Amino acid sequence: MRALVVGGGVVGLFAAYYLRREGADVVLVDGSEPGEASRAAAGILEFTRFKINRINVVGYPAAYLSMLAKGAARIRHIDVKWILAYVKAYGRDPGEDVWEAVREMGRFSWAEYRRLAEEKNDFDYAEEPLYELVADLDAEVEELRRDPLRPRFEVAEFEGRQAVAYLEAAKLSTDLAARRLLAEASPGRVAAYAEAVGDGYVVAGGKRVEADVVVVAAGWRTSRLLGLPVAPFKGYGFRVKASRRPKAMFIDLADTGVAVVPLSGWVKATGRFDLDSTEDHSPAEKVLAGARKLLGEVEVLDMAVGYRPCTPDGLPILEKIGERLVVAAGACRLGWTFGPALGRTAADLALGRIKSTKFPSSRFK
Repeated sequence: MRALVVGGGVVGLFAAYYLRREGADVVLVDGSEPGEASRAAAGILEFTRFKINRINVVGYPAAYLSMLAKGAARIRHIDVKWILAYVKAYGRDPGEDVWEAVREMGRFSWAEYRRLAEEKNDFDYAEEPLYELVADLDAEVEELRRDPLRPRFEVAEFEGRQAVAYLEAAKLSTDLAARRLLAEASPGRVAAYAEAVGDGYVVAGGKRVEADVVVVAAGWRTSRLLGLPVAPFKGYGFRVKASRRPKAMFIDLADTGVAVVPLSGWVKATGRFDLDSTEDHSPAEKVLAGARKLLGEVEVLDMAVGYRPCTPDGLPILEKIGERLVVAAGACRLGWTFGPALGRTAADLALGRIKSTKFPSSRFK
């Protein structure tokens, strides 16, 4: 089988990895370097917690407007179709069968990361609590109690401050994990962005390329290719050497909005949730300023820019369209967390092992 995987982010890399394990001849179609689109992520894995993705819950728009007013976020991308789908999805609970499917994605992904690390932990995988420093501890606790995935947590102290410790978390280096997946998938390459996709073909760089199956894992660009409601929420990630190395990963929600993950060779500092598809990356300076506030003097090794692909309800789109076209996109801020499950499901759809999932795009129609 010849498979074209459109998009070299985390989901595309996992899809390529699983297809290769099944003996497929895989070709990756992406105008960026494979893995580059997902390097900006912090590398925090939250297998049993979904609150970070629940952008359609009642009250979230007000919270985001507050972030805009404070300069903690910005909007540079308007998609009327996405907004209309958001209005439809606002306040809607997808149902227990969908939440159970999400739990299963978490269980599978957790097991797969453990397996990969047992084979060779060359991507800094480690399981440890995630500490959240929040302004209103009681409100955060109440929100976690409402999380449909029922996460385990406790109130704790982190570096002299009260925090919520989420207990079922893990971390990895997104840079090293992307490198590992690319090496094991060893795909062919079409170094151009897809201009069009269809049942068994991709047009990229002005040329039509055909295959037995096409997997579209193109992040927010899925909206341009297939007209599906996936929006780009931009974030910035810095690899730094820090004068103050934290004892564990944490997110400073009370002040800077920056997430910090200590890894073996560097510290990752990430932030922002801007609805922004532009090439203006000036808000990155605010993330770096927040990192310095939390970590002291920092030496910047490099910066990466990522566009979290978010559907209006924060749940992914996983489906087969026609006979030879599969879509896997929209995991928002949990792309790395659910990456193995998303990639495996995309591969199973492509191979004809399953026909449908609990995450069709029809829920937005």
